[in-house]
Amino acid sequence: MLKALFAVRLEALKSWLTGSSRLKKAQSKGKLIGFTLLMLYAFVALGFLFWRIFDGIALPFHMAGLDWLYFAMAALMCFALMFVGSIFMAKAQLYEARDNDLLLSMPIKPRDILLSRMFMLWVVALVFGLMTAVPALIAWEQSVSFDGTGLGAYIIIFVLLLPLFALAVSALFGWLLSVVSARLGGSSLVSVLLSLIFLGAYMYFAFRMNTLISALAQNPDAAAGALGAVAVLRWIGSACAAGNPGALAKTALIMLGSFALAYFILEKTFIKTATARRGGAKKKYVAREERAATPRSALLRREWMRFLSSSAYILNCGLGAFMALAGAVVLLIKKDALLSLPVYPMLAPMLQVSLAAGLCFFAATILVTAPSVSLEGRSLWIAQSLPVDTREILRAKLRLHNMIAIPPLLVCSAVSVLVLRPDALMSLSLFLLPALFGLFAGVLGLAENLRHPSFDWVNETQAVKSGASVMLTMFISWGVMIPPVLVYVFFGESINPAAICLVFAALIALLCFLLYRWLMTRGAEIYKTL
Repeated sequence: MLKALFAVRLEALKSWLTGSSRLKKAQSKGKLIGFTLLMLYAFVALGFLFWRIFDGIALPFHMAGLDWLYFAMAALMCFALMFVGSIFMAKAQLYEARDNDLLLSMPIKPRDILLSRMFMLWVVALVFGLMTAVPALIAWEQSVSFDGTGLGAYIIIFVLLLPLFALAVSALFGWLLSVVSARLGGSSLVSVLLSLIFLGAYMYFAFRMNTLISALAQNPDAAAGALGAVAVLRWIGSACAAGNPGALAKTALIMLGSFALAYFILEKTFIKTATARRGGAKKKYVAREERAATPRSALLRREWMRFLSSSAYILNCGLGAFMALAGAVVLLIKKDALLSLPVYPMLAPMLQVSLAAGLCFFAATILVTAPSVSLEGRSLWIAQSLPVDTREILRAKLRLHNMIAIPPLLVCSAVSVLVLRPDALMSLSLFLLPALFGLFAGVLGLAENLRHPSFDWVNETQAVKSGASVMLTMFISWGVMIPPVLVYVFFGESINPAAICLVFAALIALLCFLLYRWLMTRGAEIYKTL
């Protein structure tokens, strides 16, 4: 039975990566190749960024006699990426999977269900880990080279042990989060706040990575003193750098022991936590007049309730809104430092265009509509059977997206204009272009979800994080940004940057109109027949 559950999880993973669905026809070879190339591109692009980091510190650390420190830092960065990449899935995958009740009602051992779900999380952690481990290995081999035992220890630690350790930690955090959420009536607020804290810390270190790496390359002894105090990091470094079998054995003991402890805790509490009722807190009934709502407002309220009830939906599809607000705060805080730069007058036009592009990037990561149809799941028939125009259902999804996306973008635009003081045309561009791009992401996401729906998800994280429509919306939006950026790079000195932005805004407005028209005609017909 465990083997069959593993096969089911691998099939689900294949569906994530290819955008296929058990409820649709088999994915064509062309689409399968396209999704495979898309995944490889993302893997190689991120891997190249990490390779540049490791390539900058490999030789300086070796010349300073601190080979172990290189591998300790690689392990630390690898663990951080695996933890951040899998913690958001752990709670949903282990305890909020839609088929938990079904599987628990069958003659299947709960530990087999738990192991199969942990196997899925291990695969995800391994994929994230390889994005760091492979570039670190290549950079070291190019600059210094491994010996045989060191390479073997590196593969054992980074391919087997570290993913298991990251899985143990993320699974325990997912368990704690699920327990706390259940005690608070299933509110998604706790999940959102904790996840934003993790993301904020990760983004802070990511933006400061170049500064930190430069400082470490110039003064590796300081890092050696700090990381050397952590025994397991010292053991990892010694095992990989010198092929120390004792250090490898102690590393394996710590990491395998941590995984065994995490599995023991999760197995003992799995049934209780997975079947916990997460209903809201009881409220005392108060008699009051019931007000009738128009179909339009009722549908919008339905979309809001769906969005706010899911922390995975809020985080994965509304992250750009949080980033836009955070960007506005950073601009206000760094205003004086930015304006006091001696080169600011020369860089002002470029900074203004960069801010416009950055706001469009934020808009492209607000993907509220991209999984909105898929999230209907098996209850799609309810919306289809309502005595309302199908177009009103689609408009409600678009209105929700606009209410979430546009206000934060306009706030960041207002702060940008306040700080940079651009001319009238550029000020108009900073307001108009991000707002239109936010509208574009909404209509594009809904169109892609109608074209690539997925109703066979096991938990919501699959639909909102790995669905084909989500990825296509994000990458198409980013791709649309490339032509105006290239025009500015090659012709920015001869063409007014504000004119480039306004022409681009006009083209985006045209695309919005065409996509909206498609949604209200062909899109509505597709929704009826899903």
